[in-house]
Amino acid sequence: MDPIAGWKTLIARKHRTRQLPLDLKHCSPITIRNMILDVRTPPSLLEEIALVFSDDEYILRDLVRCPNLSETTLAFISLTASDDIKEFIAGTRVMDVVIHDDADKKTDDHAQKDGGAAAGPAGKKKKLNVTQMINRMTTPQKIKLAISGGKEARGILVRESNKQISTAVIANPQIKDSEIEFFAKSPNLSEDVLRKIGMNSDWTKKYTIAHALVNNPRCPSGIAVTFVPRMLDKDLAMLEKSKGVSEAVRAAARGLVAKRKMGKKA
Repeated sequence: MDPIAGWKTLIARKHRTRQLPLDLKHCSPITIRNMILDVRTPPSLLEEIALVFSDDEYILRDLVRCPNLSETTLAFISLTASDDIKEFIAGTRVMDVVIHDDADKKTDDHAQKDGGAAAGPAGKKKKLNVTQMINRMTTPQKIKLAISGGKEARGILVRESNKQISTAVIANPQIKDSEIEFFAKSPNLSEDVLRKIGMNSDWTKKYTIAHALVNNPRCPSGIAVTFVPRMLDKDLAMLEKSKGVSEAVRAAARGLVAKRKMGKKA
């Protein structure tokens, strides 16, 4: 390369324009719509749009019509969108994935007994249950679903090995105390999930949840021990003999049992 050409290359590199990352949240609705309707838009960008605008029904309708929409993104929309959007999906798109309720399941069962296909009309639609749909999702989609999804999705995602996903379930505003109590009793959940539950005073003020955490072998000892003083005498007596909890919890229970006995004698 001659010196002049070399300098031209260096100057061009130095003055090369740097592109700013795409900020979907601050794009105008027209820009978003143009991206969705452009057949050259990659499925990965459509996925990001679905995550950012999961509450915007107008954008979701455009996404559902888009031929580039991936099966995983369609599954995500199906599980997180309103009933109106779900009906729109069923009526607009020859779906690759659909959510079926009990009525659909009965129809499928009858079809199978009669020798027919379990899929939809003319065998064009294949049915995937919630677990299968979630398994096809990306991590960002699972996190978003954990925060905004329904009870069935929460029950599946709380068992994910990725703690970003499992703990996101606990932040879901729709979660009920009955679910939290069930999670607190589950010995197969991660310590991170149980720690999140144990640090929430609104939940742990309920005796049943505190009792479940104390007796859960997966609950971190530092969390479980704090609930020992709240246990009733009968539960405390069982706790000090339990082999299913940590030694720290048993020791705390033994000490408290002895202290209460001394107090009664005094």
